[in-house]
Amino acid sequence: MDRKGIAILVAALGLFLALPYASRKLYPPGPARPTNAAPAAVASGSNAPAVPIPQLNGVNPIVPAVAPTRPAGPEQFHVLTNAHARFVFTSRGGGLKEVELLDYRAYPDRKKLAGAANPPIVLNQFAPLPVLALLDNPSLDGDGEFQFQPDGNGLKATKDLSNGLRIVREFHPGTNEYLLSASVRIENRTAQALAIPPRDWHIGTATPMNGHDKGDSLGVDWFNGSSSSQGIGWISTPGFLCMPSTPRAEFSAGESNVVWAAAHNQFFAVIAVPDHPADRTTARRVDLPAPSAATLAADPLAVAKPIGVQTVLQYPATSINPGQTLEQRFSIYAGPKEYFGLSRLQPELDRVMGYGWAGLFAKPLLLGMNFLHGSISLPYGWCIVVITFLIKLTFWPLTAVSTRSMKRMAELGPQLQVIREKHKDDPAKLNEKTLRFMRESGYNPVAGCLPMLVQIPVFIGFFTMIRSAIELRGASFLWCGDLSVADTRFVIPGLGFVPFLGIANVGLPFNLMPLFYVASALWQTHLTPPSPQMDPVQQKMMRWLPLMFLAIFYNYSAGLTLYWTVQNLLSILQTKLTKTNVATTTPAAPVRPARR
Repeated sequence: MDRKGIAILVAALGLFLALPYASRKLYPPGPARPTNAAPAAVASGSNAPAVPIPQLNGVNPIVPAVAPTRPAGPEQFHVLTNAHARFVFTSRGGGLKEVELLDYRAYPDRKKLAGAANPPIVLNQFAPLPVLALLDNPSLDGDGEFQFQPDGNGLKATKDLSNGLRIVREFHPGTNEYLLSASVRIENRTAQALAIPPRDWHIGTATPMNGHDKGDSLGVDWFNGSSSSQGIGWISTPGFLCMPSTPRAEFSAGESNVVWAAAHNQFFAVIAVPDHPADRTTARRVDLPAPSAATLAADPLAVAKPIGVQTVLQYPATSINPGQTLEQRFSIYAGPKEYFGLSRLQPELDRVMGYGWAGLFAKPLLLGMNFLHGSISLPYGWCIVVITFLIKLTFWPLTAVSTRSMKRMAELGPQLQVIREKHKDDPAKLNEKTLRFMRESGYNPVAGCLPMLVQIPVFIGFFTMIRSAIELRGASFLWCGDLSVADTRFVIPGLGFVPFLGIANVGLPFNLMPLFYVASALWQTHLTPPSPQMDPVQQKMMRWLPLMFLAIFYNYSAGLTLYWTVQNLLSILQTKLTKTNVATTTPAAPVRPARR
């Protein structure tokens, strides 16, 4: 490529990277939608309007027992602990405040800590509500202050309301170290039937894993008995290039068929399985406490505005007869998104991995990676290298066919160019002559495309597996201390404004592995024979296209970029080793344009 072409390419790349930054300046986002607003106060003897609750078939509706004000007393905590998890319960809301996963650290790359504290992963951390609290429902929670007492090997939270209702929640350890069995009871202790309003049971808030987690993988999953769906991407929708977009306020799905729902980040989840399906599941974005100015100054990779995804299971209004009880039971899993552990629990919980159709390939690849690691103690980084090599070796014959086809096409390029020049004004004749020439030359264009199409599902499966494999969290490879995140070596001050690339508050993270990936991709494109049907400008653009992917893949995990880099290097090796087949028939002689 000449200097002019390189200058144009660099200018285009600069404009591409600058457009989102300019759009944020020209079209700043609107004010955030308020979330978790406190319900309207209904105090005895006050003029505040009552919360409207529909009457059901003549049954007396209940009213808030007390004003939903914050309790005056101190918050009380109660703990259930096993060898792997620490379940912390709170009197405020009478639910599960947070879960500490003792086997997982918040920052798995210990090389970057420099002696700083490394607490365990905490699920539902800083969430506005505990798990199994009611969302904005003072009629059934009053002031939200519950009393706890031991109940065998578990805990019981109770609250008596002045309207004659008693709320009882029980929590007991499950058969798995990350499982809890929970029940919630609403007891009618009056002499009349009472209408119970719709109930939104909070099943957990998906929160970032640590201060560096931008929340890209936060979301909600749910299962309807036959298929699962994921709500990821609605949390923050920045738009495309100069076209701004407003994030959706919330995600909602289900039609009385929510078998389970999960609030999750990339590697951990809180999953609630009710004893009977919920009407709907709804999730909304919530703002979490921001780090202090001192934290942001000391840690350039810290996220300035952390967010969470608050998720609820919704049940319709009902009624309770005198002396009767409305009871619901839940199984709550709060732990890692580890495929083989989830698959041994209740059926279909492993769908929270998000494999989809790619699971047909992702699951065997994950099994193979864990087998290599467990049987011969091979580090996970080298497991990726070995599996990539084995996949490449398996598809070597197919790839060789494609490579020979491309090389053969390049050899026939000058003759095809002559045919195009001669019949450029007659498309039908051009197509006829081109097909005849390819047939007489023994070239089959399908032979170059079909082998690549066969391999694509396997590559997507490997991509999906690496992206969601918690086994890679904290796994090291050469200079990479954690293959599940980008291999940031240091931060370049003053470049945090760069769109896509700049994720830090004050600078640009320097990630080394993506640079190796782009270098290998450029090497491969320069070795790949260009299609003679492309004009010279298109050929040059295709050769330098990997530079455009640098902005997209720069912040991908080191495990993914390691896979792509090894894949490119093996493809380069195969290109150099693969020779073109000698044509079985004599190609047609070049046809020269007739002189006029």
